[in-house]
Amino acid sequence: MAHDGLARAIVPSHLPFDGDTVFAVATGTFPGPARVDVIGALAADATSEAILRAVRVSRGLPACPLPPR
Repeated sequence: MAHDGLARAIVPSHLPFDGDTVFAVATGTFPGPARVDVIGALAADATSEAILRAVRVSRGLPACPLPPR
């Protein structure tokens, strides 16, 4: 479900050769029941927000500058 965050932030996404991959880790220490629907929705939000934040704070390289904002 986190992969849906890619589609929210990157257009086009989910192409056959672009390498879109999402990795997730968990500690397994939450004492309550796992709400997969809530976890998945939050994961999609976190993924799209992380992509947008990374783009906003990125800086160009000397050989590949970013356009002015």
